[in-house]
Amino acid sequence: MQRGFLAGVVGGAVTVVTVAGVATWLLAARNEQHTTVDPTARGPRVEVDGRPAVDRFVLEARIQGWYHPLPWVGRSIHDVSCAAPLKAVVGATGMCTARSDGERVAIPVRVLRVEGDPDTPRVTWLFER
Repeated sequence: MQRGFLAGVVGGAVTVVTVAGVATWLLAARNEQHTTVDPTARGPRVEVDGRPAVDRFVLEARIQGWYHPLPWVGRSIHDVSCAAPLKAVVGATGMCTARSDGERVAIPVRVLRVEGDPDTPRVTWLFER
């Protein structure tokens, strides 16, 4: 009887750890963001060097929301600020900053893919934790 109870406890613990690990992996992967550059969504079109760009306010909001999705993933941040929009060109990079525990945290961003209509492209970009 004790063996059955012990096996159930160990099996339950393994299941909980596995589910938590998968959830962490899925949420940690959310630093890859998909944004469609839409010139009509919030007013004037955002451009960098004559090319469509991801508005810096979109970058800031997505980073703020996904940088720390679980207590054991990343660190808690606030006051995210990006210096400029992110050009919709593969390989384009930018830098954002945030505050965490009284210090500034640098958050690099990079465009991974650009797909679709050149006027309203779907931009896949990544921020580093």
